[in-house]
Amino acid sequence: MHNVLSTVKWILIILMILAWLVLCVANRESASDFVLIPGGPPLTMPMSVILIFPFVVSFLGFWIVGFLDQVDHFLQARELKKRIRDLESEVNQLRNLPIREGLLSQRAVEEENRP
Repeated sequence: MHNVLSTVKWILIILMILAWLVLCVANRESASDFVLIPGGPPLTMPMSVILIFPFVVSFLGFWIVGFLDQVDHFLQARELKKRIRDLESEVNQLRNLPIREGLLSQRAVEEENRP
């Protein structure tokens, strides 16, 4: 499943780059005013730069979200591994203890039989 999703992701990336190239070639002589800050001075830029700007911003946003998600998964995995180690050590300690029920019942019988 991972390979299929990876292939689909790369196909979508290639399609977006091709769409950008087609739009840039179709609008190679075009320029437009770009206002980054409302009320600020407009910047005259080629259409290709204006078209790529949203893709770069969304790529960076998704990259940051993905990175934070990976960090969260790493921390959860580390916490679960620590819990597994603790539980395994507890099982090993319990495995080495004698069976107490038999010992307690023997002591109870011995105490009852004492005069």
